[in-house]
Amino acid sequence: MLLKMDNGDLACLMRTGAPHIGTGSEVSISFSKDRGVTWSPYQLVARGAPNDDLDYRDHSLGQAEDGTLVVVYGILFGLKEVSRQDDRDPRARREEHIEVVRSVDGTTWSKPTFIPMPRPGVFVRPHGQMVRLLDGTLVFMARGHQSDEIHEEDSSADERVNFLYRSLDNGITWEEPTEIRSGWSETGFLPLTEDHWVAYVRHNHQPNQIAYSNDSGRTWPRWEPGSLISEAEPPSHLDGLSNIGHWRMVNGRPQKPSPGSVTRLSNGLILITYGYRAYPFGVRAVVSHNGGKDFDLGTEYILCDTAFSWDCGYPSTVCYDDGLVVTVAYTLMDIEHEEWGTSCVAYSYSQELFE
Repeated sequence: MLLKMDNGDLACLMRTGAPHIGTGSEVSISFSKDRGVTWSPYQLVARGAPNDDLDYRDHSLGQAEDGTLVVVYGILFGLKEVSRQDDRDPRARREEHIEVVRSVDGTTWSKPTFIPMPRPGVFVRPHGQMVRLLDGTLVFMARGHQSDEIHEEDSSADERVNFLYRSLDNGITWEEPTEIRSGWSETGFLPLTEDHWVAYVRHNHQPNQIAYSNDSGRTWPRWEPGSLISEAEPPSHLDGLSNIGHWRMVNGRPQKPSPGSVTRLSNGLILITYGYRAYPFGVRAVVSHNGGKDFDLGTEYILCDTAFSWDCGYPSTVCYDDGLVVTVAYTLMDIEHEEWGTSCVAYSYSQELFE
């Protein structure tokens, strides 16, 4: 997760110390003083002990008006009760909660404090870039699932949920969150103006969509396809589906690109970067030439196509005033740099690519 700090340095928050699901995991941070060319050794922000049955995972990073760095992260617990196969079902992941820590120097962090869940029976964890509004409000997105009890009472209840949390006091306390849309998942969002926001929203079993808000992210009445209309429905048969267009197969179901990041470039274009999980795997982008009113989905830009497998992406993107764009994303291995292994990679390029 990438943040361009007020002094121009970059901070990248990442998961270290454990595989996709596992105890002993860490939330770590690395800094770059040369706009993503070189990075400091990562430093620990939070860690779960190997035997405590806790998985520290999924996080968001922002900077308050007073310069304080704010990190929110999720903790998944009950892992010993969950088999590897059951982990594919979010409702089998037992319970979760969110904590927040703060730092004035990026090295020492405050004692963690608890952020309540949105409502009883709903469990969420942070995702994506934290946004600081013009009035200093910090906003982060959290996504998750509903409990078994809710599904037992209402079999039509949506599996996934997503919410926006807001802090008016530099990340110390957080207001009751507002829901984006039940049934949807990881969301990258960007305030275009104080009132008008745009978001790139993932659905685990449908094409991603682009959503619009006219009341500062509290309601989202307009939803548009996040890919070409001609690709919005999967083929009638599944043979070879993983290599057709944007589609890939996960757990027997076709899925669209992984979550994305929404960024305003210094030339006014609005950029969405997202993981591309059909061969060749990597990171791709689309842009809006009219301030985010709509996006040119017919022109897809390849930012990276050297990821080893579909398990890649989750990009996070920032732009400097001179047009330099930096995107970070993860990959199990880069086929041009096998020595990197599983890694977080920073890609730098000019906004002129999209002009």
